[in-house]
Amino acid sequence: MNQDTFQPIKFNQKSHAEKLLDLPKLGKDDTFNFGCKQCGQCCRNREDILLNPLDLFKIARHLNKSIKDIMDEYCEFYEGSVSRIPIVRIKPREYRQTCPFSDKGRCIIHAQKPAVCALFPLSRISNVQENNFYYVVQPATCGNMNQTQTVRQWLDEFTILDEEDITILWHQKSMELSNILRELYSTHNFNTEDITIILFLTLYFKYDLEQDFRPQFSANCEEALEIAGKLSSVKEDGSYG
Repeated sequence: MNQDTFQPIKFNQKSHAEKLLDLPKLGKDDTFNFGCKQCGQCCRNREDILLNPLDLFKIARHLNKSIKDIMDEYCEFYEGSVSRIPIVRIKPREYRQTCPFSDKGRCIIHAQKPAVCALFPLSRISNVQENNFYYVVQPATCGNMNQTQTVRQWLDEFTILDEEDITILWHQKSMELSNILRELYSTHNFNTEDITIILFLTLYFKYDLEQDFRPQFSANCEEALEIAGKLSSVKEDGSYG
């Protein structure tokens, strides 16, 4: 894939992670109250639906399209302002900033919707030290509070809990890559846009949709770290140390 095919957008995302950390923590078998009314409100006014490589892989397979087609039609990517790693987000329509996968209020990829959408109104926070997650209930202006279920029951329709090992690996490798890039960019004057494109193609694109995701993903993460590691050995004069 020619790296000139894609260009990262300029996007400044304001994280609300600090607010989420103050909310009550839930385990998989803890209960919360929320009932979805299928109003589609959670699909509007959204600029923050981020995709990990597994999300993109599953959407492409579900729609029987290539990852390139999904990126061209529905997504865009940018360099994280803090993490410095490539980040993919769903590109909303101009009208009410509606998700492009929403059709008359119904999600056309419901069975394979991104984890962040399947979780709503929950948010998942990783505990890197213990290699697991806890959950919080985000403030929601839609739905009702008449339905009670456990986190596990809420997610039972999807494969999120079965894929936690992939998500944990993604968080671990993302942090490793972020640490390398932040150190690298603080000491070298690189064209970060070119590096972002190369890492984006490596982490999100190099998949055979007919094959199992896990081994491909693991190999791509290691390749991305290897690329960043080689860049770290470049001296200020452009030579390798």
